[in-house]
Amino acid sequence: MIYVDEMPKELKKGETNTMFGLDIERPFFVVTTLESERYLDLIGNNMVLKTPNSFLSQQWYFDQKSRTIKSMRSKNMSWDIDGASKGTNLSVAATNSYKGQLFKWDGESGFVNMYDGRVLDIMGGKDEEGQNVQMSKANQSKGQKWKILYADKAKPIQMKGLNKKFGLEVNRPFFIVSKMWMNRVAECVGASNIVIKTLVRTNKGQQFYFDGGTKTIKSNQWKDRSITLSGKNLYMTTTSARWFQLFKL
Repeated sequence: MIYVDEMPKELKKGETNTMFGLDIERPFFVVTTLESERYLDLIGNNMVLKTPNSFLSQQWYFDQKSRTIKSMRSKNMSWDIDGASKGTNLSVAATNSYKGQLFKWDGESGFVNMYDGRVLDIMGGKDEEGQNVQMSKANQSKGQKWKILYADKAKPIQMKGLNKKFGLEVNRPFFIVSKMWMNRVAECVGASNIVIKTLVRTNKGQQFYFDGGTKTIKSNQWKDRSITLSGKNLYMTTTSARWFQLFKL
């Protein structure tokens, strides 16, 4: 029994909850220690590995009131083990503080469920774009090793210069020029189709640029759309930074 006037004060934003090993309401990224150093991300509500981008779906924070890890994209949703905490898949769901939503950060074991001791695990340990993240028994494999990177300690998004990984200069407009004898250029028509047309230097539909945040190639005319692969075809769609929008030179 603890008298009301003797009850310890609730921890505040920025302070560390030592039981859960996380700073309160301090946004962070979850980074695999595999070679790519991809981030934990969401496709829909499902947890996957993704190349770092500028979307809030890659940022998380610890909520002291619910004792859950919440999504910065959808602040009413928390990490959640499917099947009423009995499954293996990890996603986000409406916050309920049930046992499948309670995780602590252990620097040695990674993220551990407080009730059954299972940890975050990359399916098959495969360092691939969009690879699923699930819950497994701790085995110290590389797919279970993670780092926390608090957003206020992360490097700023590259806004200019060469991105060595993708081989393109950031935010520097360029033409995509055919090597056929007429040297026509790619053009985005109607914010969707990509066709080959005669060069018009002032036509922004013929200009593209590499966006340092999303790591996609965007249209200089429709800046919310990126080049997208569909089978053998290329076209422009709303930027999602999915694998089919990631190209390197």
